[in-house]
Amino acid sequence: MSFKSLFHIMKIQNISNKNISSLYILSRISLVAVLVLGFLILIALYSMQTKYILLWYIVLFLLVLFRIRDSRIFKNSPNKFSLEIWHKRFFVLSLLTATIYSLLGFIFIYGATLSQQYYIIFVLLGLSSASVTALSVDIRLNILYSSILLVPISTIIFFTDTMPLNTVISMTFLLYLLSQVFIINKTYIQKQKIDKLESQEMLLHSLFKNAPLGVFTYNKELEINDCNEELGRIFNNSKDNIIGINLKNLPDSRAIKVFTNPSKSNKNVYEGPYTSMYGQEFWLSVKAFTMEESFWEKLGGIGIIEDKTKEHNALEKLEYLVSHDVLTGLLNRRGLLSTINDIVAHEKHQNHYSILFYMDLNQFKAINDSLGHAIGDKVLLTVSERISGEVNASYIISRLGGDEFVLIVPFVSKDKKETEYEAKNISIAIQSIFSKPFIIEEMHLYMSASMGIVIMDPQYNNTEEILRHADLAMYQAKKTNKYISYYDSSYDAKQKDLFMLQHNLAHAKKNNEFKLFLQPIVKMKNDSLHAAELLLRWNHPTKGLLSPDKFISLTVKAGLLSKITWWLVESICQQIQSWKKEGKWKLNYISINISPNQLLENNFANEFIQKLAKYNIEKSEIILEITERSLIDNFENTQDVISALKENGVKCAIDDFGIGYSSLSYLKRLSLHTLKIDREFVKDIGKDPSELILMNTILNIGRQFNYNIIIEGIENSEQIDALSNMDKELYYQGYLYSKPLDIEEFSQNFLV
Repeated sequence: MSFKSLFHIMKIQNISNKNISSLYILSRISLVAVLVLGFLILIALYSMQTKYILLWYIVLFLLVLFRIRDSRIFKNSPNKFSLEIWHKRFFVLSLLTATIYSLLGFIFIYGATLSQQYYIIFVLLGLSSASVTALSVDIRLNILYSSILLVPISTIIFFTDTMPLNTVISMTFLLYLLSQVFIINKTYIQKQKIDKLESQEMLLHSLFKNAPLGVFTYNKELEINDCNEELGRIFNNSKDNIIGINLKNLPDSRAIKVFTNPSKSNKNVYEGPYTSMYGQEFWLSVKAFTMEESFWEKLGGIGIIEDKTKEHNALEKLEYLVSHDVLTGLLNRRGLLSTINDIVAHEKHQNHYSILFYMDLNQFKAINDSLGHAIGDKVLLTVSERISGEVNASYIISRLGGDEFVLIVPFVSKDKKETEYEAKNISIAIQSIFSKPFIIEEMHLYMSASMGIVIMDPQYNNTEEILRHADLAMYQAKKTNKYISYYDSSYDAKQKDLFMLQHNLAHAKKNNEFKLFLQPIVKMKNDSLHAAELLLRWNHPTKGLLSPDKFISLTVKAGLLSKITWWLVESICQQIQSWKKEGKWKLNYISINISPNQLLENNFANEFIQKLAKYNIEKSEIILEITERSLIDNFENTQDVISALKENGVKCAIDDFGIGYSSLSYLKRLSLHTLKIDREFVKDIGKDPSELILMNTILNIGRQFNYNIIIEGIENSEQIDALSNMDKELYYQGYLYSKPLDIEEFSQNFLV
């Protein structure tokens, strides 16, 4: 061992309660021995050095008594001083004791007989040797103590010529001192190792005993040698009953491979279900660590078991909640997508067709809004129960949210026609559940469902697209009122076309693609020009001229309807102003179609009147047309706006009268200016006598409330003849007189 490492050990010597206690405990016995030995030295040297040796012993006696007193105080009141102070007191007093004894070799050896000199040498050597054990816990004190005892006498002997072999004895002392230092160091290191091992053993024992895991040891025959209390708690068994059990004899062998040969199979961890010998169900994490005596022979091992049953059950519950609808217990969208992924990943999907039904409840929103969410929830729950009761238990049912349900029938057949036949039968069965009323809190509620059907082709694995195709098919069924629609790839083309139209619509106004058209409204008895209806057309860059039915719904979705309507109002006001300046204005008015949503804008009436005033347009020169259906659907919200317009002299007309939910009360309450009767009532008026009766009834209603009446969609003279016989004061518009014309052509044909 090098001096450098020795100094390092001496430097890092720590002060602990254990070390200080050991020093004081060992000193209680050794101090008595020091006093006895001192007394023997007094007797041996008294005859030669009476006065000085007696004084030496008195000082030693008092110092030792003080140290004994210190030891008792530490025993009874260890907290009187800090550990550092207790250590310093012991350290200084021990070195003083060594110094007093070293005086024997430094002073009293002179004048002593040869036998007395050898006696002093043996005493100091004995004290040095005894200190190795007594001071073993403090390597610094141990080495200094021996050095104080031996270095002075070694030096004196070296320079004492009268002592035989003085040089040899002096060198021997030094070698002995070095050997003592070596022994002290080795003893200290060994003690440190022993303390560490003891600490580790205590730690392992504490860990084994108090670990929150089940821990056990087993021999090479897989018999349990020992276990902690936690293992017994996990399996509701006593420690005595568990010790001696052979793991190979357990009824559930799923975890046995962990213990058989983990080092070779490298499968020393098992996590999964486990059934105990008493039938209890667990979810365990099992780990094994092999103990080997040599490479070829195994002594056994240590097993660690963690009970994860609660965590596993909580995780399963959480996974269930994440993937299932709270109301119905059916799969939600997340769970459905995961299930579809499992289906397309299954080997059967390589050659089998599957079916996906996407359903939307048609009357649910009205029920939910009018009767409340509590009733709506009960309806949804009843629908889910009826679907579950009607179809095979192996089918997969999901509620995506709101009033949308999905049914999947996996791996129906390898033949597509058989699959389509099965889809038809299942769709009929599903539709049948809506044939009976839903009785909720004694209310009989009737509903139907629009259903999109997708035949899932083998090997097609885009789950999002499958669901999107079903959604498209469902909306197609809803749009056509056919209740059932199979997915067709043309739906995608239509959807893409609509998307591109909506995208292009945002730039149409900026690119001046909107065009204004006018269709004349004329007196029936003499075809004299009376007014005109303003019509909007979109001159699309690639699709040509588009009528409003192709894009107006898109303007609503894109939030552009308001901007386009105000642009249309401002444009026609500018045009009327221009015609007036040129002296061409000959019309009584121009009518403009207005959406009820537009009427509900803040201050619509005021803003409209301001537009008219800006261009010096009379309030009677523009009439606002509102379709009967939209007017009635929004009556409560729009009647105040219509009344405000009427009070300010602005006239309104009911467009497409007769095809909505006609009600005389609306006609009476609103007292509008004009009724425009829809073309459906005149299409066959010259062929079917019943049409004449119906038309005559509608005309009488209009006259009853003093409405001006305009007939839309007149395309032949037979219609004119039939209507003229009823009332020659009627007005009409249609292709018989003129198709809609752009502003310039209309001006040239009718205003020049």
